[in-house]
Parts: sequence; C-alpha cells; structure tokens
Amino acid sequence: MRYLVLSIALFSFLLSASAANSLGDAMTPVKDETKKKGAASAFEFNSKDPIYITSDWMEFDQNKSTITYKGRVVTVQGDMTIRSEILTADYTPDMKQIKQIVAEGKVNATQGDRVATGDKVVFDDTAKTVTLTGSPIMRQGNNQISGSRVIYFVEKDRAVVEGDGKVRVQATIFPDELKKQDKGETAPSN
Repeated sequence: MRYLVLSIALFSFLLSASAANSLGDAMTPVKDETKKKGAASAFEFNSKDPIYITSDWMEFDQNKSTITYKGRVVTVQGDMTIRSEILTADYTPDMKQIKQIVAEGKVNATQGDRVATGDKVVFDDTAKTVTLTGSPIMRQGNNQISGSRVIYFVEKDRAVVEGDGKVRVQATIFPDELKKQDKGETAPSN
C-alpha cells in the first residue's frame, strides 16, 4: 500500500505546475533567451492527463526518502514520453513533498516533433529548474541546439544553454520552420 501511495505522490509532483512545467524550449537560437508569452512550452507536464510509469524494478527506501525505478523506465503523459534507465524521486524527510526527480541513462524525451536527449535530467522543485546534461541535444523539426548543459528556469520561463570550454553551444536553425511554428503550422519532418 505504501508503494502505491508513493507512486501517486510521484505522479502528483510531476503534475504540479511548480515542479517541472517544461524541459526547456528546444529551439532557443541564442545562449540565453526568454520565450515568447503564449508560446507552447516544450515537454510540458499537465494536470489533466494521468502519468504512467513502467520499469523492470522499483524500490522504496524510507530511510533515504527515495523511490527509484530502474530498467527501461518509460514515463508517459498525453503525447509526451520520457525514456531512461533510472528514475529517482527524492522526498522531504516527512515524505509529504518531492524535492527532486532525476532521470538518468540514455534519457530521451519526445513530444510531437520535439526531442531532447542526454544522459541526465534533473527536475529540482526547490530551485524551480529543469537541467539536462550529458551531451544534451534538443531538436524541434530540423532545428537543433546542443551544449554541455541546458537549464530551464520554470518560474522565469527562461532557458540557458551552456558550453564548458571543451563543448561549445551549437545551433542549427531553419528560419522558415520557426516562422511556421509561430503561426501554428506543422514543420516538415525528415
């Protein structure tokens, strides 16, 4: 019964607007740019659709205040799917609130024509950030941006793509596709 309650708590955290509304705007063409108001957020969790998590294994550790899913973890909500090898939720000691969710190992998030990949994504409810690391690449249609780290500031609706001195921020932008996206048209996919 406790596992079911914790799974429901994990789902509730993922649904909360303050937890992680987005994994960032996949097509921010500059290093740091505020998204347009009214634009659809990429990889947005919503409060309407249920979240389904499947894995090969799950462990609840009350001493560490964690619940961990391992092995081919698939998290689905509406048209969004996040795949990883491990998904861990860290709770407050009283087990009433989730502080952080971490997806690790070949993370792949898809929603429509948006795809984000990397080795690790951290949804931090305390800092109100979503951070993608480990060779992160974000695509929308043919547009792509990459760097060493992508940070999305949830409350500020702002994304930053960083280089680390070895890895530089790289963007490939097709202006015609961006114009179509602004108008609500579907970009062609290859």
